[in-house]
Amino acid sequence: MRRMVEQILRCTKCRIYTLERKCTKCNSECLTTKPAKYSPEDKYAKYRLEYKKKEQGLQNNTTKDI
Repeated sequence: MRRMVEQILRCTKCRIYTLERKCTKCNSECLTTKPAKYSPEDKYAKYRLEYKKKEQGLQNNTTKDI
């Protein structure tokens, strides 16, 4: 019997949600979907924002080519 405190997990490969540690569809690892805790003293926020802006720029450029 499952405990109700288990968290939902997401497959890293096929992106389906499950309660199992291994994906039942592709047998790859599943990770938690919870975001990291927020801290006002976040040392890495600058780098995450730069990465996010860079990724959005790349996505915008690839859609224009189509």
